[in-house]
Amino acid sequence: MYISSTHDEKQPYKPGLDRFSLYKNIWQRHWQGFRAVYRERFAQQYGPMTGPTIWEVRKLISCGSYRNGFRRHTCPDCGTVLIVPFTCKSRLCLSCYRKKIFGWSIHLSYIMNPELLHFHVTFTLPGGVRQRLFERGFKPEMMIKEAANVYWKNLRKSAGNNGKEWSAGIVATIHTCGNGLNYNPHVHLIGTMDLVNTETGEVNTVPFVQFMRIRFAWMDAVCRLFRKLEMFSEDEITAIKERYANGFHVHFKPIIGTESEVLFRTAEYLAAGYFHNSQILAVDHAKKTVTFRYKSWLDVRTKEKSYKTVTMDIYEFMAKMLFFLPKKHQKMIRYYGIYAHGAGEKLKKIQNATWKAAVEHCFNIDPEKCPDCGAEMHPSVVYGYNAEQVWYRMRREYCLYKGYFRPMKRGP
Repeated sequence: MYISSTHDEKQPYKPGLDRFSLYKNIWQRHWQGFRAVYRERFAQQYGPMTGPTIWEVRKLISCGSYRNGFRRHTCPDCGTVLIVPFTCKSRLCLSCYRKKIFGWSIHLSYIMNPELLHFHVTFTLPGGVRQRLFERGFKPEMMIKEAANVYWKNLRKSAGNNGKEWSAGIVATIHTCGNGLNYNPHVHLIGTMDLVNTETGEVNTVPFVQFMRIRFAWMDAVCRLFRKLEMFSEDEITAIKERYANGFHVHFKPIIGTESEVLFRTAEYLAAGYFHNSQILAVDHAKKTVTFRYKSWLDVRTKEKSYKTVTMDIYEFMAKMLFFLPKKHQKMIRYYGIYAHGAGEKLKKIQNATWKAAVEHCFNIDPEKCPDCGAEMHPSVVYGYNAEQVWYRMRREYCLYKGYFRPMKRGP
């Protein structure tokens, strides 16, 4: 929703009060029943349900409620009012998560240098290895640093520059599952094709990257990690290397386009999230099933995507969503090399990205201008302690139409 495509045609903007989410409705209707059966049906496979997890669900269920407070935008000319409820900021809420991603993506130029050439690199694990890691409780976020080191070191070897003053710019994240909600930890990395001398600023273009060598380097790096964490025994690691004689698959894709297209594609690759509202096709509350579509295959040559549809038990769906939920305070996106320099200060600027900027970017409309007369609307804040009182007064005095409150016309 908030990372929009580069296509010129934009969807019309609908204020939050005029939208319905199948995903949120699942949690609102089935949370109590799901929680009652979780320990018996899912705790052994997905782990216990913790207090922070329960809090994330409660925030999601109340997301968008006027009772939590809201921003009120009032037209000084015709009296039309737009209500924007405070977001829940839950990591489980797909809508709020997308807004957070947009705030990151729209100001990505603070961190990245789009004038440099970049690769999008996906570091994957074989299916047999993934299954055993799932059974043994592996923490996949530890793979991010390994992938960044593999990329940086091999880029330096390809360029013939082994000095530590030569650095690449890297932004990387871990996705713990595919959008079919299957356990599939893999690292998405955006890295410069060029090396930059951090002392002189000189740029050295790498003429050729040895892709096959990176496959073996990636396999060796994660096997060392598995050995260190005692995920696999020495005999199991030997067997893995013998079975996958060509290394673990690493997919390279150059990011080509204008500066804005490079930034857009970077955000699209790194911050897409593991599930989207638009994937849900149907929910049967009586049978307790949810039907959704997911991308099952992508032909890297033709770029043709194949999709599958699956119908899943609704409690199983909820259990998987909680299992893949990022842990509290877990930093999902990491910065390395030249992109790590001053990242903290740059991220503070990114966090200032607003709801208004998101709507303008995605829908080509200023949401703070009156849709009826075009006047600039005046904002005010209504906090939770008196939000309900203000809300009921507005429902008596205004007519809610297409997400906006219009003043009721009174007779003479």
